[in-house]
Amino acid sequence: MIEYLISMADNPFTFIITVLKPVWGHFWQWGWVIGPVVFAPLLWNSWLLHIRIKFIKNIKWVMLEFRLPPDVEKTPLAMEQVLAIMHSTLYPGSWWKRYVEGRVQEWFSLEMTSFEGQLHFYIRTAKPFRNMVEAAIYSQYPEAEIFEVEDYTVDVPMYIPNETHELFGSEFKLAREDAYPIRTYKDFEFKTEGREGSSISIVDPLAGIVETMTKLGRGEQVWIQLGIRPTGDGWKNASQDLVMKLVGRPKKESPKGSYVLALLKKELSDYASGLAQAPFKTPEYEPFEFAGSPKGDKPHSLMQYLSPGEREVLEAVERNVSKVGFETVIRVVYIAAKEAYSIPVFFQVSSGFNQFNTQNLNAIKRDGATITAARFPFKKIKETQKKRWLLYKYRIRSRPKSMFVLNIEELASLFHFPGRVVTAPTMPRVQAKKGEPPPGLPTY
Repeated sequence: MIEYLISMADNPFTFIITVLKPVWGHFWQWGWVIGPVVFAPLLWNSWLLHIRIKFIKNIKWVMLEFRLPPDVEKTPLAMEQVLAIMHSTLYPGSWWKRYVEGRVQEWFSLEMTSFEGQLHFYIRTAKPFRNMVEAAIYSQYPEAEIFEVEDYTVDVPMYIPNETHELFGSEFKLAREDAYPIRTYKDFEFKTEGREGSSISIVDPLAGIVETMTKLGRGEQVWIQLGIRPTGDGWKNASQDLVMKLVGRPKKESPKGSYVLALLKKELSDYASGLAQAPFKTPEYEPFEFAGSPKGDKPHSLMQYLSPGEREVLEAVERNVSKVGFETVIRVVYIAAKEAYSIPVFFQVSSGFNQFNTQNLNAIKRDGATITAARFPFKKIKETQKKRWLLYKYRIRSRPKSMFVLNIEELASLFHFPGRVVTAPTMPRVQAKKGEPPPGLPTY
């Protein structure tokens, strides 16, 4: 036998056929049962990937640029209303649309850029939603002018870094669960007292970021992208467990088993126990409790025991989940000619997100897995790959697998059109208001 195996080892092809022959026989005999079980999920996922890619390729995109007069007095609340309208594109979908036609939820991209200190604001949207986006903007900013422009990302080389340009950037993420809010524009309003009474002073949360972006020099660019996609109530439902934990309320468990069988088992157990206790004392019985009901005398809530800080956190969480949300990804990219390249510029711009952070709630921080820096070994090769990959994701406005959720108030704090509060000298403005024609003007 040993000699036979040694002789087969001299011919590897014969050896493989001999070993796999019994396996192939069993598979041929039972393959009609095993095959569908093994390959059905793979085929289904491949089908979904195929039809969804096909659907996405057929989406037509438009890039809209917005300009406003310098005397516009609008708070981020106006942009919050715009985002509320954009959330109406949430598609509940039908089985046929999703799994036969491959429809996916469309998304938007809110972008703020600086080209050598010149500020621009864009919204990238699917073409069918263009009229809706423009109507939403005009409803809150009647003096705005909207232009369809070419994608500015095509104006830089396809692959960076190269002989002439360098790049640095990162994606960002939340420090805690989605239910914890970041600091929003409402936290930047202060009540002041004066001779004429009290008034509200407004500090624009984008002032620091805008001011830094206007200081860019020749050959420098900064791109900020907020990719957003409307989401349903799933993130709110997930936050309910967090709220229950904060108030100390027991988590409601789903009942297990049959209520009738549980009650019958309890009655039989009490009957047997009563027979054993009857000759000596009056039988005692425990109250019947079905799985999922709170037990004992545990308090239903510890709300009255919360400290002022804990109560503030709970109120902030509940307020946060009371508004509709978007799945979000944040990207910041700094591109410059090699003679002007300075990595600290990226950190100066991205540090502007720190003003939205709080110690007791949530914070925006750089995603270490995506930042375009690497360590040895092969440091330069890895950095080049990460930079080009980040630029590619920015260009196609890709949606990563894991996204965090921001509600419309948080998003409006991160992206809105600065008014008179921010006097950026390099921000393109509408220099004259458009008036209505006089009544009775003859027309031809």
